[in-house]
Amino acid sequence: MLSSSIEISEQSINNEEQALPIIPEISAELQTLLQRVADDVVTHLGCVGAMVATLEPENIMPVRAYSIDIPSGLLKQLESKLGTTVIGPRSISYLDDKNFKDNLSVRAVSGVNGRPQIVVSDKLYDLFRPVVNKPLSDLAQKLAGVKQVIAVPFFLEDEVVGNLFAAARSTFSQRDIDFLTAFGRQAAIAIQSQRNLTETQALERVILALQAKITDETQILQTIVDAVVHKLGYVGATVATLEGDNSLPIRSYAVNISPNLLKQLQSNFGPNISSTETIAYLNDEKFKENLSVRAIKGESGHPSKFVVSDSLYDLFRPIVHKSLSDLIQKMTGIKQVIAVPFFLDDVVIGNLFVATRKMRFSEREKQLLAAFGQQAAVGIRNARLYHRAEEQRRIAQLFGKMAFSAAANVHALRNQIGSFRSFLSLIKLLPMLPEAQRGEVLGSIPGIMEKLNESASILDSLHEPWRKEHDVPTDVNNCIILGIKKSFPKENLNLKVDEIQTEARITLHKSLSPDIPPINTSPDMLTEAFRILIKNSAEAIQEHGKGSDLWIECHMNGSMREITIRDNGIGIKPENLYKIFELGWSSKQGKGMGFGLFWTKDYVEGLGGTIDVESEWQIGTKFIIKLPV
Repeated sequence: MLSSSIEISEQSINNEEQALPIIPEISAELQTLLQRVADDVVTHLGCVGAMVATLEPENIMPVRAYSIDIPSGLLKQLESKLGTTVIGPRSISYLDDKNFKDNLSVRAVSGVNGRPQIVVSDKLYDLFRPVVNKPLSDLAQKLAGVKQVIAVPFFLEDEVVGNLFAAARSTFSQRDIDFLTAFGRQAAIAIQSQRNLTETQALERVILALQAKITDETQILQTIVDAVVHKLGYVGATVATLEGDNSLPIRSYAVNISPNLLKQLQSNFGPNISSTETIAYLNDEKFKENLSVRAIKGESGHPSKFVVSDSLYDLFRPIVHKSLSDLIQKMTGIKQVIAVPFFLDDVVIGNLFVATRKMRFSEREKQLLAAFGQQAAVGIRNARLYHRAEEQRRIAQLFGKMAFSAAANVHALRNQIGSFRSFLSLIKLLPMLPEAQRGEVLGSIPGIMEKLNESASILDSLHEPWRKEHDVPTDVNNCIILGIKKSFPKENLNLKVDEIQTEARITLHKSLSPDIPPINTSPDMLTEAFRILIKNSAEAIQEHGKGSDLWIECHMNGSMREITIRDNGIGIKPENLYKIFELGWSSKQGKGMGFGLFWTKDYVEGLGGTIDVESEWQIGTKFIIKLPV
């Protein structure tokens, strides 16, 4: 974007910015304390009047409290001539308005070379300019008997946070100035307490909001920038993340600029000055002086804690031409921009950028913004961990379906092979069979050929085991019943009762709660998972050599469906307990493939659930499946 390609009227933008500023609210406790400071100045120093103003993020100084020692008749006369706004809490000084450059309040805060200083004047006009003209100010000074006025800035560490003004009928002594400085310090401590509370509350709200938005990385980052701008009062904030190709795209942004001004800026300079279209590139030579790149690369390859600049151009370069960046900075009143890299395990993963209308970022602000940046890092990590877990769950579901399909095909193929074996046995005996039986055998050939074709189809599908198992709302209890039936295929069990005797001298104790909500899965697959566990328990009981019991329960445990399959069979040796879900491991020496429990665990976890096992050798085993609702 070139400056020569755009014409913009600075006056037209200024005309859009005539709305009165929004003055941040303060707590009742802070209001009371500031009023006490103003009252004490008048009472203890014998001043004509005193006012306390706070320096706000918009670079305005509204009067928060005032006290006057003037007869009510004279005060009424002064207010009618000067207007109540220059005395009361509606009085506002504007640091960025050139009309206020000689105002006593602005001169004190701006100071010399950016260093605030106490300013004394013999003219009341210096306190009221440019709101009240000089003749009226001089008349008010004469009527009230004011000889001097003073502005005393007060600080939080290295940051000026307000001004204390006083008017006296005599000159201010050093003792008076020391008292005023002490009163100002008292006001600063009160302001610091409120700011600490406000910032802590803002950070707490962000942390709580991030918990609610843990799955959405974009919403997490938007929450961060919204809090920085709308809760902490900065002009604008953006977050960029460091991607695998060493690019730094803006992922979210927020601005506190009037809608009309923002619309004009975007229409003239393009939406990329405040949108997610902005991207910096670490390895592109053109971006080496970009604020984002400088913060990430730091010195000697180590990322910086902070990088601060007085030029908005350093944030936009080389995307926006310097002359245009300077104009944007002037129109928005931005004084400084900062890049705050944020980290996970000492690896930088992004940058938080913030713009302020204040003269500079204090150390307190830098540390606070670093805390917000770190919340962005934690939010990104949590969102990515969540999606990684979701991806693993999706893969587990896919694998479970593939494995189930393959197992079903193998089972079908085994049945076909049994048919072939029987047919081959008959073929061998064909010469010795009576003619009628030979005819029956030969007549079965078309059926055998059909089975051979089916077997060929099964073998083909085993090369690509992607048979679709459709997920439908599935009754968990019904799948448990089917799992029991398939575990004892040759027995005619009465599955309607809760205590079932089997021919293998196993007593089944069934307790299934009726209020189990359905789960979205393949009924065949859920049935197979239960069959594997029930069959394992039955075999463990038989291996123990004692006719015994098998308990199957299903009930709700909070927000989880909990299925318990417990037996008092042979149990699992302690050294083998951790192996049972491993692929290829089996307690059935030379008989088992070690696939059933491995598949069951993957399938259950694919549903977002868990499967745990408890066992004691020679005592019994319990499997606990938990499936979320």
